[in-house]
Amino acid sequence: MRRPSLPGLWLDRALCALLALLSLATLIYGLLAARHGVAGGGAFGLIGALGAAMVLFDSEALRRSRALRAAREREWR
Repeated sequence: MRRPSLPGLWLDRALCALLALLSLATLIYGLLAARHGVAGGGAFGLIGALGAAMVLFDSEALRRSRALRAAREREWR
């Protein structure tokens, strides 16, 4: 049975995708305009967005997180 994702997770994923798109656009602009500092900033943002995406889109990590949250709730009751 597949559980729906948390509402905040959709926002996190959307912001991660937006960061990746903006960083890619900045990287391309920096390369085309020969502005190496801007291109480096775009590359740095793109690497950060890809790192965040590995965490946000990992279904196994989400399953472990839900199991841990359920265990904590059982312990507190």
